[in-house]
Amino acid sequence: MRDVRCSEQTWALSTRVVVLSAGQVIASGGIDVLPDTPRPAAAGTTAAGQPLLQAMNLSASLRSRGRDLVLREVDLTVRAGACLGVVGRSGSGKTTLARCLAGLHERFTGRLLFDDEPLPVLRKRSREENRRIQYVWQEVRGSFDERRPVDQQIARTAQRLRDVPPEEAHAEAVATLARLGVAAITAARPPSRLSGGELQRAAVARAVLAHPDVLICDEITTALDDHGTALVVELLTELKDRGTALIWIGHDLGLVAAVADHLLVIDAGRVVEQGPPTTVMTDQQDELTQRLVRAARIDHPQSPPVLTPDTRSEPRR
Repeated sequence: MRDVRCSEQTWALSTRVVVLSAGQVIASGGIDVLPDTPRPAAAGTTAAGQPLLQAMNLSASLRSRGRDLVLREVDLTVRAGACLGVVGRSGSGKTTLARCLAGLHERFTGRLLFDDEPLPVLRKRSREENRRIQYVWQEVRGSFDERRPVDQQIARTAQRLRDVPPEEAHAEAVATLARLGVAAITAARPPSRLSGGELQRAAVARAVLAHPDVLICDEITTALDDHGTALVVELLTELKDRGTALIWIGHDLGLVAAVADHLLVIDAGRVVEQGPPTTVMTDQQDELTQRLVRAARIDHPQSPPVLTPDTRSEPRR
């Protein structure tokens, strides 16, 4: 199949989908096996363009009682269907910000709101809050169980957070992995037999299967080549177009600016510059931003890799 998409009428008529690749069935099940197909808005999803996740006066420390501050008075708003890019040097506080939003870093002050309601730390979040806010980080190998095949672990997300039956969840996992360039035969192996780049894409697939409203991406392309990066960017851009809010965190200003609607530049835990990508890339006020822009122009003289019809992932042929 090539560039498979379903109309709203097809959604109303279809009860089962078969995905073909090179003449073979690689996935079958409910309509969710097609991760790039537009879906009706899910119940509980905030309307496009509305504030979804907000941080106000957010400060975070490495130790108790506010000692060793690594994040200082950060404000941000993430809207449904938009992408907020966060860039900065290593050690600037980007990952601490991501972990605060994901509920993993508890030593913070300020306010976090989700759908205008206070957002608790991860251990106090409901299953629905866990489903709606997903986090993908850079070093993912330790998050996989070495005793179980990767595809089964990814399918478990759909089973646990969305109550999808096992067979359909597995089909959706295989199809999403294939979209990201991880073949079914590879995904059926334990994590130790996958490369770092394959596991990184598997972690993205695992988060996507939750059907999140907010997806926090922290340096998720550093282990990927240009083709792998393009596959990830393509899929997440489609999620964004369907209403998912993205928070894309990285040090590569060129890539982040290409996918974001609004940019925050962080240095020493503070927001030193922000605005639309075109403004940040052409009219920087902060010295760090100027250096990041120069580095982006050297490393990426052209736009980030984009998939063409000849280089798309195999399942879309």
